[in-house]
Amino acid sequence: MRLSRAALLLAGALAVAVPPLAAREKRNPVPSGVAETVVPPRLIVAISVDQFSADLFAHYRRHFTQGLARLQDGAVFPSGYQSHAATETCPGHSTILTGVRPARSGIIANDWFDLSIARASKQVYCAEDETNPASSPGNPVVSARHLNARTLGDRLKTRDPASKNVAVSYKDRTVVMMGGHAIDAGYWWRSSGFVSFEGAATSPAVEAANRTAMAAIAKGAPAMAVPAWCSAMARPLDAGGTAIGEGRFPLERGKAMGFTISPRMDAAVANLAVALVDEQGLGRDAASDVLSVGFSATDTIGHTLSPGGLEMCIQMAELDKSIGRLLAALDARKLDYMVVLTADHGGFDVVERQRQQAYPRAVRGDTSLMVEELAKTATAMTGITAPAGKLIYGDGMSGDRYISR
Repeated sequence: MRLSRAALLLAGALAVAVPPLAAREKRNPVPSGVAETVVPPRLIVAISVDQFSADLFAHYRRHFTQGLARLQDGAVFPSGYQSHAATETCPGHSTILTGVRPARSGIIANDWFDLSIARASKQVYCAEDETNPASSPGNPVVSARHLNARTLGDRLKTRDPASKNVAVSYKDRTVVMMGGHAIDAGYWWRSSGFVSFEGAATSPAVEAANRTAMAAIAKGAPAMAVPAWCSAMARPLDAGGTAIGEGRFPLERGKAMGFTISPRMDAAVANLAVALVDEQGLGRDAASDVLSVGFSATDTIGHTLSPGGLEMCIQMAELDKSIGRLLAALDARKLDYMVVLTADHGGFDVVERQRQQAYPRAVRGDTSLMVEELAKTATAMTGITAPAGKLIYGDGMSGDRYISR
């Protein structure tokens, strides 16, 4: 790995990605008579850690000993600024390798509502092709249809068709938004294994990864070890009726959720990424390839068990190991590669822990913010009702609101 040029972009907000090649060349032209000395890397590894906030990095950076420690030898921007409002997975990932904001990319949220579409559900998932009758927000036909910008992988393939563009993650929207429109191999987890785009055959590397994952789920596993530096984080907490703060991720036999909402998911993604490097021959010829790797366990654990507490401390330790194994595997193959690591958004801790940390005004969202309650209030205040369908559309308590015409 080119440590002198490696970049580590860590933020609760999002760092700006690579600008278009033409724009870079225009800003930094090579003087006439001077030979171009910069040799493009054979492989660009773009890593996204979902919900990896600047706070998490600041809290744990001194404890990292493997992948995240190694990346700190490169350029580190420890507290980036996210210059768009929709701090969600899909918009955040759409900026990383396009270099444009959601207003330009078209990825304004994880989900939005289009009242003009023909199907009964007006909700649209950011990474679906809703024109396909088989697609629905809950079971989408995955597509980059809504991404109105080209990714780095797209641009490299336009410049040199021999370039390969590969993406892997737990989340389909991470694969689509980092990979883009011209993905040679893209895989994400669905239900009980890694899958790909409609009509794409599952490769031998993916079949092997699925067998390994299913065997682990069927067998189960004991609780994970607690690093010494995490022991002080083990404090029980009642978060609105859910016990958190001391979890160690035991894997109950046959329970896939225990596998996916745990550091084991990131490990599986890292292992599959290495297998795809071999299967796709990444970094083996003169054309620059892109490997996008999305680690999502920080996000699933953060939403389920909060970004604080023992659970996240264990996740940080295991994420460090997974990234370390990925980089070590690339080293073992003697590849010329560069790495960039960033996040799509951060996350708030649970209300109860915020109150313990001197933020007494922390509260959960009020149910009056749900779209059904908002619609009742609007009708009571104005007398207006929708002649058909709903008066107000929205996804839960957060996000945008869409009003019937």
